[in-house]
Amino acid sequence: MSSDINNSSKITEKSTAEPIYDSNWCDMPDDIKLECIGKMELCERLSLRCSAKAERSLVDSQKIEFHEGVFLREYEDSSFLFSRNDKVVFWKRTKEINEAFELMKYIKKVGVFEHLKIFSRGVADCERFLADDGLFTAKKMNLVHCDIDSTIAVLRKMKNDVESIEMNGDEITSGKLAEILTISHIQNVPYWHIDCYEETDSLHKVAQMWIDKNSKIDSTFQISVNANGSFAEFLEHFKDRVVSQSDRKVRIHTNNPDRHILLERGLDEVVKIDYEIYRLMVISAEMKESEYDDNCKEWIYKMNPEIRLL
Repeated sequence: MSSDINNSSKITEKSTAEPIYDSNWCDMPDDIKLECIGKMELCERLSLRCSAKAERSLVDSQKIEFHEGVFLREYEDSSFLFSRNDKVVFWKRTKEINEAFELMKYIKKVGVFEHLKIFSRGVADCERFLADDGLFTAKKMNLVHCDIDSTIAVLRKMKNDVESIEMNGDEITSGKLAEILTISHIQNVPYWHIDCYEETDSLHKVAQMWIDKNSKIDSTFQISVNANGSFAEFLEHFKDRVVSQSDRKVRIHTNNPDRHILLERGLDEVVKIDYEIYRLMVISAEMKESEYDDNCKEWIYKMNPEIRLL
């Protein structure tokens, strides 16, 4: 009996030595609140940030990671879908432009995406969606069926450490391509592609931008082109820089003696397509022609997995 009393006394002493918090959220210190917010899903955070101005500030200070994010804007409807570990953790569809704008603004502030996709047809109020100071944070960006002005606006709202940009959709004119090439995310991104383009000047414009910016080795640009003559256009533009050429490849020197630019054309015998597909790369000047990767299946498939490979 004496032993039971002593044990009970020790338990009581231990429990009273530990901090005790009231069950109300408002009585918790901010550091504990931040720990809790870090474990909340997006829906819970959105509810909490509506409760008070102070809580909104705390919620907005905490990043939230997603494997994939999808924004879809089609005429009057806006849809948001975010996933993690192949599981959808948030989905919302709204016709209210103000609600969509506020959610987009918040996501730009806190969202960290492995892969971010934006689908947009008939974007209304695009300037409002993209005029605030927030920037998208994503390793990979995919712009699908976006009108070209929306595409350019989104690219300007990306943080500069994006690793891959894929553009599939609206026709890009020569003037709009020139505007895209002034954007730092395009100038610095390791990989980007356009599917598809209607004019023949894209390859030499990208290569010239790389020359002017002294772009890094392994920078890669891929494009599918409906128009004929892109290869000849490239050769004509850089005829004074040609190091070597064949019917499928041309190599030119840059202003930097340690790097060249290599243009490759996809093989018609390998891929069943109705248009031409090209890869442009910044390579080491020391690379030998025997080191070229002549198997174009892999890089063509990366351009468009739906392409029919033989």
